[in-house]
Formats: sequence, C-alpha cells, structure tokens
Amino acid sequence: MLVIGLLWIVGGIARTLLHGLDFDFLPLIGVPFLLGGVLGLRAPSRLEEEARFVVYAITSERVILLGGDDPETIRLYRPVQLQQIERTEHAGGWGDLILETEHEYDGDSYTTNRYGMLGIAGVRRVHGLIAALAATLPLAPNTPHASFQRCLITPDIGPLPHKLRQALRAEMAPDERLVWAAQPIPNSYLKRGLVAQSFFIVWTLFSLVLTGFMAPAMWATTRPGDIAPVVLLCGPLLFLWIGVYHLYQPFKMRKAALSVVHAITTARALTIDASGPLITRTYAPAGLVHADCIGGRNDSGDLLLEPASEVISRSGNLLQRYGFLGIDEVRHVERLIGHLKQTPVRPSFLDKNWYSDNAL
Repeated sequence: MLVIGLLWIVGGIARTLLHGLDFDFLPLIGVPFLLGGVLGLRAPSRLEEEARFVVYAITSERVILLGGDDPETIRLYRPVQLQQIERTEHAGGWGDLILETEHEYDGDSYTTNRYGMLGIAGVRRVHGLIAALAATLPLAPNTPHASFQRCLITPDIGPLPHKLRQALRAEMAPDERLVWAAQPIPNSYLKRGLVAQSFFIVWTLFSLVLTGFMAPAMWATTRPGDIAPVVLLCGPLLFLWIGVYHLYQPFKMRKAALSVVHAITTARALTIDASGPLITRTYAPAGLVHADCIGGRNDSGDLLLEPASEVISRSGNLLQRYGFLGIDEVRHVERLIGHLKQTPVRPSFLDKNWYSDNAL
C-alpha cells in the first residue's frame, strides 16, 4: 500500500505540473494508501515492543507465560494441559511452541487464538523440557495390545524420503523406539481439496465461458486503438484467475502430502510436516484420549487425534481436523494408538497444591 500511495501521489503531481494545472485533487487520493502503508510497516516495531514484556518459564510443576497483549496476563499450564504440543522450527533452531488453541465465535465470524512460547531460541531443547514435564502426569494403567508388541519386534515402517527419515531420526529420544511410520496417501489430500474447492469448479467454468463470449463481441464492435475492450475484460479475467488459483490448491495439497510423515513410538504419536518450516505435532499418551477412526475404502481413512472443532459462520462451516489424515491400514494404526492411549489418574481433592493451581 505504501508503494501504491507513493506512485499515485508522484503521478498525480507530475500530471499537474505537465499540464500546468493550478490545483488537482488527484494526488490526494493516494494519501490514505500512504498512511495505511506507514501504519502497516510500524506493526513489526509494535510487536517487538510487546516482546520486551513477555516472559516464559518452566518450573518443576508447570509452564508459565507472562505478558503479551496485556502485560498483566498470566497463563499457567500443568502437565495435564501439555499432552498436545505443536512445534514450528526454523533454520537456526528458533521457532514456536503452541500449547493451546482456542476457537472463538462471535455470532458473525470466528477467531483462532494460539498461545504458547513464540519466537524462542533452541525450540527443540525447550520442547524436550516441556515433554519431560508432561510425562510426570500420573496415568491410569493400560493393557498392551498384541499388535503393538509385534511391531516392537518388527517395526512397521514404510519407505520414506531421505529428508523425512532424517527429521524422524532427529526427533527420537535415546530411549525411544519407533513402532510405525508412514506417509499419507497423496490422492486422499487431492480428493479432500477438490471437495473443499468444488464451488470454484462452477466458478471457473462460468468465468471461462463469460470471457470467451465477451472478448470477440467487444473487439468486433469497437474502433481500432480503443482500449475499452481491455478495460471491460478485466472483470471476467479477474474472476477466471480467482477460479484457477483455487482449483490449484488441491494439487498443492497433494504435493504437500509428500512432505508429511506420521509416526508412533513407544512414548507418543507425532506428525512431521517438512513442506516449509519444520512443523511437528506431538501427542503424549493422555493427549490421545480423543482418538477417533474414520475409515474409508480399502481400509484407508483418517485417524483424528484431536477433537474435530466445527466453527459455523456466514461463509459456511469450517471443520478443523488434526491427526493421521489419509493413511492406509487405518484400523491397524488405531489399534497401535490404543496401546498408548491412557487417561490421567483422577486427582484427589485432598491435594491442596493441585486444587489451588487449578482454581487460578
């Protein structure tokens, strides 16, 4: 917006000088764009100022987040709330740890708020400290599944690209063993994307027909050198570009599926996405209590590891789904998850420390 505003003002002033006009309102139209661009460029400095009043801490009992938008805000996370963590790791080892995601609906639209440790150095080491704290949660005993024991003897690992194999190896702790690992079925992502963008199939066809119908008719009824046809065609061409862009997204999703690996270890379930910055979602045993299997054809389907949150707005329903999406032998993987899935032991109300912390 800053560049557009500057070009508009400079162009308007040049036009005024070249034509010898006394005063012209045209350059003033670029002032709002210029101010909007300046305010946009100031946003990073405001975020930097807010970061000076943010403190993250890990104790033997909980994770503490101090500050943020409101300097007096304090968010506390005990082990029971640290069973699902998303880590984004950039080059250089810095990144984000998302500990909580909230979906708020105000009657018109929804807002997704994500809380955690943002922009921290050594994010993998900090993730290990939080995982160790999460492992202190007392869990109810669980009966091992025979399929899990068989996979311990012979791990069920499909062929993986070298980059994903390295990322998975780097994620494993010294005392952690890999039980199962596989990539999603790429065509499942393609089908899911086509269903989500099905409206733009009709949109694109309509825009294509409209463009093909208007172009010959307008060129035939205008004089040579007239730019009116080009101006009038901008609308249909814009609609066509929007449709093509949305129809490309399912193929982009299919390509992204080739950079995803799902895995189950002796301690957790995890998903690694290496299509951009390395994103790792980990699920400790108590974070798997919401696992839900949605089977498809040929024993393929989705294994949701988090509750699916449906947010309703005027633009339609949005379903947030996380877990092992588009995998083969989904029932077998569900049995493996069943071995790890454990509920926390119910805390005693006589435990004054637990009660006082949660009362906050």
